[in-house]
Amino acid sequence: MGYNTRLDELQAAILRVKLKRLDTWNEKRRQLAAVYTQDLKGAQAVCPVEASGRKHIYHLYSIRSSQRDALRDYLETQGISTGLHYPAPLHLQNAMNHLGYKRGDFPVSEQLAQQVLSLPLYAQLAENQVHDITKAIHAFEKRGAAVA
Repeated sequence: MGYNTRLDELQAAILRVKLKRLDTWNEKRRQLAAVYTQDLKGAQAVCPVEASGRKHIYHLYSIRSSQRDALRDYLETQGISTGLHYPAPLHLQNAMNHLGYKRGDFPVSEQLAQQVLSLPLYAQLAENQVHDITKAIHAFEKRGAAVA
C-alpha cells in the first residue's frame, strides 16, 4: 500500500535550504489560486472552495469539468500542461482489491475521478500565465457552446 522511506543526506540538505522559502512559496500559490478563482467566475468549470476560517496552500489547483478530457486536450494544443492526479478512485485501484469494492459502489468518487483536472500552479508561475490559462478555458467553453 505504501512505503516508509528516509531521505538521504543530499536530499535532506537541499530540502533544508528550500524549507526557508516554504512560507513565501505557499503565499505565492495562494495568490495565484485567487487569480484562478477570480478569472474563472462565470465559467462552467468548478473551482476549489476554501472553507471559512481555513487557509489552503494549494499544492494543486484542481477544477472540475464535465468535459475534462476534451478540455485537457484543448489546453494541450494551447501549450498548457495539466495533471490528472487522481484518475481512479481509491476503491478501484489495485492496492484496494482486497476490500472487494466494485465500479458503482462509490458513484460520487467515480464521477469526480472523471472530472477533476489540475491546472498549472507553482510559486514561480507568473500571474499573466494564469490569465492566459483562464482565457484558454473560457475560449474552450465558448467554442463548445458554439458547437452545441
